Parts: sequence; structure tokens; C-alpha cells
Amino acid sequence: MLLVTGASGNVGSAAVRLLASRLGAGAVAGLARDPARAAARVPSGVEVRRADYTDRASLDGAFAGGSALLFVASDGDARDVMKQHENVIDAIAASSIERVVFTSIVDVDEHSPFYFAPVYRDAERRLRACGKPWCILRCGMYSDFMLSQWLEQARDTGVVDVPAGRGRIAPISRDDVATAAALALESGAHEGQVLELAGVEAYTLDEITALASRAFGRLMTYRPVSATDYLARCWATMEDPWPHAFASLLASVSQDRFAVTTAGFERIVGRRPEELSAFLERHVEAQ
Repeated sequence: MLLVTGASGNVGSAAVRLLASRLGAGAVAGLARDPARAAARVPSGVEVRRADYTDRASLDGAFAGGSALLFVASDGDARDVMKQHENVIDAIAASSIERVVFTSIVDVDEHSPFYFAPVYRDAERRLRACGKPWCILRCGMYSDFMLSQWLEQARDTGVVDVPAGRGRIAPISRDDVATAAALALESGAHEGQVLELAGVEAYTLDEITALASRAFGRLMTYRPVSATDYLARCWATMEDPWPHAFASLLASVSQDRFAVTTAGFERIVGRRPEELSAFLERHVEAQ
């Protein structure tokens, strides 16, 4: 049986839905800390198991009988997330699971300023050493994140004011990441490979706001601000660890660490990922 963690989240639930449609509901199980929440997001007939990354016993039970696992990364305080990933990988090593697909990020460089880079770098290292065949999918910035955190929040003012400099971003949607992850899990054709999932074009914030202007039907512009001013704004509106996480992400963007464009998605899925312009127009139409 194929197992998918994070089944109550966007990527995990979309992967479960795709696998169930292709293989049947009985061929996949969704794993989540809150099974009731996950059950509301996956098709009827799909088994939902409790799997709490902080509870090793729950992981051992959830992984029982599984042949392959899509391991969707956790989120939150970096120290907590690192320990959660360690728990999952230790449980994988002790389980019947024969291969693993892991959703990492494109920015795992040891010199990166990004808050989560060491977390994913550690998880990748542990996964390689766990003794099970693996495939690592390094995901670029989600188009959905840019829409919700930058563009939607700036619709009233028309100004996206963040410290991204002239850095470029090659975004990819959560739906496309879920599709690639599900197909990589199903096929098992990419064992031992590190594949980057990102868009086919990298944009500056000026170009992104120009695309948003067309999609939203109103003028959107990008105004760079200082990292200090942005961090102070985050401190006033966010709880830890998000001010540092968001500010360091933009520092990484300013260094072009999310500008990678690759054919990784096309190698798995057989088509190009959704263009940012199409993504924005689709979401505006759905509102």
C-alpha cells in the first residue's frame, strides 16, 4: 500500500486524491495528525491513519504494511521540525516501507540565510543514511505562497513592499508539486535521484506584480524595503518563528536562491508546470 503523510494539508491531500483516482481508494492511505480533518479532504474509501510526527509510536503504527511513503515535510519552529523529521526517518528505517519520496526545498545550501535550510539539509542527510531507497524532490517557492502572503495582502494598497531586491523566483504551484510527488511515489522510477521542482521561468518581483496587475485588473507594483523595516513589521504582526522565517526567506530570494528553473517536473509528469500567469488567472476566476 502507498502511504502519504500530511493528508490534511494541501500537498498531501492532493497527492492522495490523485493516487486514489489512478489506483483506487484501497491502494493508498492518508496519514495525518488529525485523521478527522484528513478524512474530510480525501476521497471516500481511502483509509486514514493517525501519524503524529512528535509521537514515534503513532508513526510505527501508521507505517505498518506500507510499501512506499510520500513524506511531506513538517512546518513550524525549526528545532521542533528537525526533531519531527528525525522521528519520521527513524520510523521509516524500522518499518516495512521499501522506498520513500521526500518533499524538500531548492535552498538547502550551507551558506543560505534561510531559516529552514539547515532543517531540510539535515532531513536529506538522514534520509540518505536510513537504509531505504529514496527520492528527494526539492521544491521551489509555491505560487500559492506568493499569492496569499504577498499579492493578496497588497490588493488594497497595490504595493508589494518586501526586501527581495532584484532577486528572481521560479514558482510552482502546490497542485503541481502534489502531482509530481504522487507520480514519483507510484512509479518508483526515480530512486536515488534528487529532482528540483520549480517553474520554467524565473521572475523578478516587478515582473510578478505586472502579471498580478493583469490577473487582478488593477495596478500592482513592487517597492523594495529594507530588511530591518520588514522584520520590524513582521514582529508586529506575526508570532515566532515566522518573522525570522519570512525575513530570511526574502534574504534568500534576494540572493537568487529560488531562481532555479529545471525540467524536474516535466521528467516526472511529462508536461510543463503551470505558468504563473495561468495560476493567477485561475485563482482570481475561482474567487
